[in-house]
Amino acid sequence: MIFSAEQAACISGCSLRQLRYWRDTGLIEPAFPPERHEGREGYDFRNLVELRTVVGMLNRGISLQKIRRTLEFLRRREGGSRPLAECKLITDGSTIFEICDRPQQVLDTLRKGQIAFCIALDGIVEELEDRLVEFKRDRAEFMRRLLA
Repeated sequence: MIFSAEQAACISGCSLRQLRYWRDTGLIEPAFPPERHEGREGYDFRNLVELRTVVGMLNRGISLQKIRRTLEFLRRREGGSRPLAECKLITDGSTIFEICDRPQQVLDTLRKGQIAFCIALDGIVEELEDRLVEFKRDRAEFMRRLLA
């Protein structure tokens, strides 16, 4: 389906003014530019995903500058394609990470794809719980021997 700018803005939750600004600055490019689509721009589903992602990140306090840098990195890496429909992005509020297909690999999109160090907290918690049980057992054994 092809959506008009008005429809795309409404569906994605941004204003028409924002949509036009993002189009004019190259943040979001319509799938069908006016010269290829009866004099009016047209947006496809992938555009809607991009728009909704941008709106969601802005609503979560991510700056437009960081969003722009992330999209530039992803597009450069994907050879100019519109990659957001296939990406998994996460943020800690200060940077934006892409979760990759390779197990436990996360790229920092704001640092040109630098691999981020990941720690699975559930494994740490489980390990610490096991160590605490062992510690209590060792302490009890030590106290038993000390008092014997």
